[in-house]
Amino acid sequence: METSQEILSRQLHDAFVTTLMKVRSQNMLLSDMYVLLTEGDESRLAIYDDLDNILTETTLTAWDDWKAELTNDETLAPFIELITATVNADELSSIFADMEYNGPFSLLLVDSQMNVISELLTIDKENILLGDEFWEKMDKELDEFYEKLMSDIHFK
Repeated sequence: METSQEILSRQLHDAFVTTLMKVRSQNMLLSDMYVLLTEGDESRLAIYDDLDNILTETTLTAWDDWKAELTNDETLAPFIELITATVNADELSSIFADMEYNGPFSLLLVDSQMNVISELLTIDKENILLGDEFWEKMDKELDEFYEKLMSDIHFK
């Protein structure tokens, strides 16, 4: 039996696949996509193009069950984690990567005023995007290099 998180993840996955197939079939060149979650009697997910036209809108039937399983009242951070994991999964990641776009392309979670809450995905084939993990690793490697370099020097 699937958990509410698995069902919600599948619903998100299906919404993105539907959207990306629509974008591909209509030969759209996008630079951004916006994702809007509307909670209420029927929680809905809408995906917009960069001109604020709705590409896909779907009801998230598992939302209430998933939200009830959370240990605190905060739903935004766990939802961002879930949706980010969904779009970065192998199948969706490859569909996004194969998509034609005006680079760089961003998938953004927005509020009802279309203000950006979180950047869920960025694709840029022309530039290398460096995340926090890169800088942490680089900092550690430079520290180790410096220590090794300075270990040969003796001060009088």
